[in-house]
Order: sequence, then C-alpha cells, then structure tokens
Amino acid sequence: MNVCVYTENHLKGGVDTFLINLMNAWPNSTDSLTLLCNASHPGLETISQKVRVTFSIRKYRRLYASKLAAGQDRWGIGRIFIIRAFFVLSYRLIQYPILFPWYVGTLFFHFRKSEYERLIVVNGGYPASLLCRSAIVAWNLSGKPKRGVLNFHNSVPKANTRINYFENLIDVLVSRSSLYIVSVTQNCLDSISERPAFQSIQNLRVIHNGIEDPLNVELSGGGDDEELKYREPFLLMLATYEPRKGLLFLLDAFQIIHPMFPNLILRVYGYDVENQKKSIQAKIDDLGLSSYVELNDFTHNTQALLRKAKILVAPSQEHESFNLTIIEAMANGVPVVVTDVGGMPEVLGNSGAGFISHRNDSAEFAANIVSILESTTIESSMRRKGRQTYERHYKADKMASSYRALLE
Repeated sequence: MNVCVYTENHLKGGVDTFLINLMNAWPNSTDSLTLLCNASHPGLETISQKVRVTFSIRKYRRLYASKLAAGQDRWGIGRIFIIRAFFVLSYRLIQYPILFPWYVGTLFFHFRKSEYERLIVVNGGYPASLLCRSAIVAWNLSGKPKRGVLNFHNSVPKANTRINYFENLIDVLVSRSSLYIVSVTQNCLDSISERPAFQSIQNLRVIHNGIEDPLNVELSGGGDDEELKYREPFLLMLATYEPRKGLLFLLDAFQIIHPMFPNLILRVYGYDVENQKKSIQAKIDDLGLSSYVELNDFTHNTQALLRKAKILVAPSQEHESFNLTIIEAMANGVPVVVTDVGGMPEVLGNSGAGFISHRNDSAEFAANIVSILESTTIESSMRRKGRQTYERHYKADKMASSYRALLE
C-alpha cells in the first residue's frame, strides 16, 4: 500500500512527534510512506533525523505557506508590519474565492497522476490549514480507490459568523470527502460538532496518540551530557512559547512554591512564537526568579531531560486537545501536574499518574506540585502507575495499527 501523509505546519512541536511515532511504528514494512509537507516547515529536519524506517519527504512551495508569509524568513522581512499586514489581509480576501479552488484544482492533478493509494491528512487543528482541507477534497475528486482519512489535533472553534457561509460549504465538502475524521481525544472530537456540517455524520473516530517506548530508544546525540548536567531537582515544561500554554500561570504557581523549595529549578524548553519569550523573561525578572527559571530553546533531547525531571508540568489555559508530553512523562515514569483544559483530563484520567488542577487556580496547581515534592510515597506511586498506563494505552504501535486499519 502506497500511503501519502499530507500536512502543513509552521511550528516544531506535537504534530512532528505524532508523525515521527506514526511512521516509526507503522505495522506493515512493505507499505510505502511519503510525507508531503510545506518546504517551510521548521520541523522537517527533526522528522528526517528521528524517523528510522524508509520513507520519502516531498516538499511543496506555496506563497501563503512560505516562511516569508509566516514571518519566519531568515532576514525578518516577513515580520515588518507592512509586509505582515499585506499577507494577512490579502489572504483573508482571497482564501475563499481564489485560494481554495486553486488549491483543490492543483492538488487534484497532483494526486491524480501520483502513485499514492491512500491518504492521511494531518491537520494541527480544524479548520486550521486551508491546504489540508483542500487536500482531502482534491483526493476524493481525483478518483482514488478510497477516500482519505482526516486527522486533527486541536479543539474546533465555531465558525466566524461573517464567513459562515463559505466555511460551512468547505465543511460540507470535507465531511463528504473523508472516509473517517479522526481526533486524538473524545473531548477534541466532540468539539467538531460545533460546526453544523459535522453534527450528524457517522464517520468520526477517536485514536489516542501513542509514542515509542523511550526505554527502548537510544538517546540522541548529547543526551548523556544533558543528563549529567542537571543534578539539582527541577520541574520540566516542554511547550511552545505561546500564551495558551500557560507559562505566565505557571510562574504564579512557581512563585508560591519557591520559598518552600529554594533549590528547585523550573526549566522550560520550546519553540519561540512571535518573540513571546522576551515578555515572559520580563515577568521572571520582575518576580525575582531569574536564577531559578530557565527559558531554553527547542531541544531534541527531551528524553534525557524527562529521565532527570522531578515533575512534568502542563499548565495550558486553552486549546489543549491531548498534550503528547503527558504520555512522554508517563512512559518515563515521571509524575505529571496538568490543568483541566481540553483533553488533558481524559489522557491522565484516573491513572494515578499525576494531579489535575483547575485552569484558573495557580494556588491549587502549586499545592499539587508540593504534594509530590513532599511525599516520596506519592511520587513513587505516580511513577509506577504512569508507566503502567502508558504500556496499556499509549504505545505507538497501537496507534499506528489503528490508522492503518482505517485505511484498509
């Protein structure tokens, strides 16, 4: 079976992890896998390095999917206000009358002459990428033997009333073109019913994300040095620097914890979004925590960090459908403290692997962290139960087999 995995992405993060684990755990070695992705995606190098099975990467180039349009070009031209405004305003004006039919038409011809037999479209959210939605429609029109599978990873907002007609039309085309529409938690899947075209369809499915067993995967280069570097206890957050991830909320909680555990360090690793790190650092300085909070760039060596971390924290404030770092922590036997946002309570569930806190209560979040730090019994129990939960529900081979079964 020749499988095309189509995506558009402009950030390193959870979608990359999903793609890496999906391909590495693909259950049939005779299948041919191709990742068709925007050339501007900053995570392509990571995917190339971490996917160990034989696969192909094919890159496409579109003006509105370029680094310039995303404000991520090497020279910073795309961040100039006039240039940024041009891309934003022009995209809004032409996305429905020009771009959508153009995307569908060009992808139709690409798929029609391609050797692909099956399609999985991986969309960071919904509606999210217009290209991803165009791809599922174009594939259906191209005469392939089966419709494609559409996967989305973040909760679905209601359509803007000013563009509701056009969005609803695309939704109808997407729903009719998809063999299955899959999301990563029931909470996330339910959110698509906010859009009328999906309220009565029967082809909705939940497939929980899974990851490879980190205890069986050799640490990437520099991992041992990363482990030896950190000997003092630390909290770990792995997330992009964007407001919805809740880092400012976490700082409020850490300010409560710090007097009780003055040697405790908070370490954050992630991809900076629109220079958010600078404003976060300003708050850290204002709180007098600059010696105890580290804001680090994205790293490949997350497993080395997790193996030394005391607790993984996920303080998200909105739009968190799954959060792969939770199962990465559980697989490594690391306790987890999360907020009750999106699908995170579903992922953690009643596993006993961590605590769930109210999204607006930084004092409760802090108290849950303290409970783990003060009790070796609680910590040991969470480490054991987290590992057991991972082995039962969140292994990559279970996830990949479920996706292939849908394609068959």
